[in-house]
Amino acid sequence: MTIDEAAPTRRERKKLETRKALEQAALRLFGEKGYDQTTVEDIAEAADVAVRTFFRYFATKQDVLFGEVVTDRITRLRTELGNRPLDEDPLESVMAVLNVLGFTPQEEEEVLARLDLMRRQPTLVTRYLEIIDELRTAVVEFVAERTGLDPKVDLYPYLVGGAWATVWDAALKLWVASGGQRSLRELWREGFDALTEGLHRP
Repeated sequence: MTIDEAAPTRRERKKLETRKALEQAALRLFGEKGYDQTTVEDIAEAADVAVRTFFRYFATKQDVLFGEVVTDRITRLRTELGNRPLDEDPLESVMAVLNVLGFTPQEEEEVLARLDLMRRQPTLVTRYLEIIDELRTAVVEFVAERTGLDPKVDLYPYLVGGAWATVWDAALKLWVASGGQRSLRELWREGFDALTEGLHRP
């Protein structure tokens, strides 16, 4: 595939720009007016698009809060896990993938703002927990496939998936508490090593 073939088309770039504009408008308004006081109409107007355009990208206000910077990790997680060597230990695979799911400096700022808003708005926790569960499920399914274990019978895939999701969540919270000063990758590594020390491949 050539560079030109891999590059996004003009239509794709426009869609990405619109999505980004909606996310940025929503975050700004949530911070200025409060989450409950901000309507979808407010967000669409601030992004200079129609309300129907908002709903082409997001089903609810909660979805725009977490945005692609967070929800895209679910897709990337599945893709990266699927690309790991078949003979690699599943624990090594999920740890390696955890390391590549970090955020760029700009993304870190967005994630900090989103998680800080979630902390101040408890009603948003439900969607966050759904995202964590989707991440857990992706790991469970990967481990089950690579080990040949049936998650309906065997604990191991769920133990690895649970450890992965717990570490992701705990590291994010400690990172937010530090104002983004601590290293997410180091927190992930420390947590995953601690939780999986006894989880040897069956």
